[in-house]
Amino acid sequence: MGQVSEQFKAKPFVDSIEIIPSAYLRKGGSFGNLSQLQSMYNVDVIALLAYDQEQFTDEGLASITYWTIVGAYLVPGEKNDTHTMIDATIYDIASQKLLFRAPGISHIKSKATPVNLSEQLREDRHRGMFLAAEDLNTNLALQLEVFKDKVRSKPEQYKIKRSAGYIGGGNLGLLFSLLLALFGASTWLRARR
Repeated sequence: MGQVSEQFKAKPFVDSIEIIPSAYLRKGGSFGNLSQLQSMYNVDVIALLAYDQEQFTDEGLASITYWTIVGAYLVPGEKNDTHTMIDATIYDIASQKLLFRAPGISHIKSKATPVNLSEQLREDRHRGMFLAAEDLNTNLALQLEVFKDKVRSKPEQYKIKRSAGYIGGGNLGLLFSLLLALFGASTWLRARR
């Protein structure tokens, strides 16, 4: 969430960013729940972040050496795969309209000995989340550009309004003074191991 919010804080059309704890999201709460958050936090737009991470471990051919004490400590015969996906969906709360979405994906392959397997898996989990967040930031920037073009080409589909005190410029500023007067970043977490 920190990586995503930092990218948007630098935008001239963003007034502020609030990270809203996932505890405020109710299962099945839908836009009724988001409308409550809009009132509580004074947000117009919300980014919902969801993630999923799976890890797989298989013994490779080198695991035959585990029959010796030296093999269990020195031969990395455990093959690990860590798949991570973070998905961001950006909604205008009032209109209940999906503005855009972007994924962040990483895939890490590593090897470990049986002795350091849990340590390696933990490291792969952290690295997987970091790399997926970096990918998400790249994809969010691309989708933001696509969204700007969409608004410029179809202005009748979007109501554009400047916020009080807004000093930005250009069409993007007009668009996002309504949409991002206050950009809310929230999490909707789903983890599976």
